Amino acid sequence: MSEDRWPMVGASFGIVAAVLLILSFLFTGSPPGFHDSAAEVKSFVEGNHGELQTSVAFAFAALVAFLWFLGSVFLRLREAEPFPRLSAAALAGGVALAAAGMVGTAAEGAAVYHASTLGADSVLALWDLSVFGLLFFLAGFAVLATATGLLALREGALPRPLGIYSLCAAVYVFVVGVIATFTETGAFSPSDGALGAIAFLAFLVWLVATSLTLIRQPRVTAPPRAAS
Repeated sequence: MSEDRWPMVGASFGIVAAVLLILSFLFTGSPPGFHDSAAEVKSFVEGNHGELQTSVAFAFAALVAFLWFLGSVFLRLREAEPFPRLSAAALAGGVALAAAGMVGTAAEGAAVYHASTLGADSVLALWDLSVFGLLFFLAGFAVLATATGLLALREGALPRPLGIYSLCAAVYVFVVGVIATFTETGAFSPSDGALGAIAFLAFLVWLVATSLTLIRQPRVTAPPRAAS
């Protein structure tokens, strides 16, 4: 059996995570925005109780898959550089991404679980926490994508086109994330803004592209540069 089998299995979890995240998003439906009242948010959560619970379950499974995938990404990046600097930053970014997603998903789950017993303001607070938790995953992704892109271009850890895309995606999500923290409505709104949705799509594309690359090329194709 090839020694590349297990690295390929770990790499495939990126695609699994992307599929699970898409399913989670689909079951969320059309969530309320910051412009909606507390009563409207509570009504949405109560009216979509089963769907939102399913969304949280898919997000939980996606988190597990992403963390397995992150281990494969870190190993690939670590093999490509003489000293674990950017690879460590990539790992930290991935862990921060997962932690932010966990907080956001947990807040959404708490809102759904207690929607019938909590007041409208409490449900609104939990729902807003879920939105901001998922917004802050962009910070982790920005670090992960930046470190990945730099190692792809400098050390050949990944193909150059993927490195360029990673850096462009990192800049985009960073700008959108910073502006979104000041925006309640409109395209930059973290609750229902179109630019935030594009940032999430950029993450999914990166996830699938990196996963496919690691599956096709389980080992670094270019040797790391000698330490200076």
